[in-house]
Amino acid sequence: MDTATQALLGAAVGQAAFGHRLGRRALAWGAVGGLLPDLDVVAVATHGPFGEFLYHRGPTHALWFGPVVGPALGWLVWRLHGLRRRGGDEPPRAGAAPHPGDPAVRSAWMGLFVLALFTHPLLDVFTAYGTQLLAPFSLERFAWNGVSIIDPFYSLVLLVAVAIGLRGSVAPATRRRAAALALALTTAYLGYGWALNERAERTVARKLAAEGVVVEQVRAYPTIFQPWLRRVVARTPDEVRVGLHTRWRPDHVAWERFPAPAPHPLVAKLSETWEGSVFVWFAMGQVHPRVIERRGGTIVEIDDLRYGFPGEPDRGIWGIRGFFDDEGRLRGGVQRFNRRGNRRDFSLGDLWRATWGDFSALGLRSS
Repeated sequence: MDTATQALLGAAVGQAAFGHRLGRRALAWGAVGGLLPDLDVVAVATHGPFGEFLYHRGPTHALWFGPVVGPALGWLVWRLHGLRRRGGDEPPRAGAAPHPGDPAVRSAWMGLFVLALFTHPLLDVFTAYGTQLLAPFSLERFAWNGVSIIDPFYSLVLLVAVAIGLRGSVAPATRRRAAALALALTTAYLGYGWALNERAERTVARKLAAEGVVVEQVRAYPTIFQPWLRRVVARTPDEVRVGLHTRWRPDHVAWERFPAPAPHPLVAKLSETWEGSVFVWFAMGQVHPRVIERRGGTIVEIDDLRYGFPGEPDRGIWGIRGFFDDEGRLRGGVQRFNRRGNRRDFSLGDLWRATWGDFSALGLRSS
């Protein structure tokens, strides 16, 4: 999810699990630990424009990363606090929290970073982007499609708990309970989003089957800011349908349709390049090509169908593009593109109305 939410999650985890031993330092350092796995975005600068697809949510998001790296980071932070401790410090008073560099809290520091690093990918896997939980031993991408990468409902609950934790006037036990409650609520919310997605796929598949449509695959994906409106991709032998489905009007789907892709040698050439294979893997196979004839050659684009703008569901936000000359040779390499500047104008109000089943403001008709 977004960086701010990952920091809030790490802070809440630290506050709930280790606030009684580390005080409010657990909140601050938990936020740091919650952010660290996303440092893999430096791959964009070091590995070119396809580095994000290949390395983001890779090894730093694997399940082993927290248990292996967390203890070392926790020990380092504990050691730094110990070095700053003056040798002449008096022993703590009875009942007072130990010094953060005290050997008695070394295990707490280590546990804090283990949990902060470990919960980061567990949150990310509930989005549609894809997370390599087994990297580098496996390149499989996992996505449970529960929530969008930006979800105010999820983030706000964590924000309230962290705000309570920052208030010195609140009793430590109350701060810990607030964080624990926030973690319980947000975890349940992730499960709710996953269940909504599963229900959307089943509902749409049944609806299409009742209409006599032979369905090969139905996949649903969360849309931004709320859990109820889902982007749905349905594949049949003859066409690809991309539409919007809402929990509040489950029998209505706003579809846009386009023909199923026919085999094309230039599409195969683009897909077989290193960049093309990386992109198809990143999109978890949910791609659709288009071939555009131009004077002097042919443009081939491959879209990621998991993401799109309201009212333009058949156009992915991003994809790859290659230009082939009349001899079928790729010119200029493979390029990434995004269509964010070409989207149809819409307001958050339009999106909210679509959530409740009114697709007209987005230029779509429900069926």
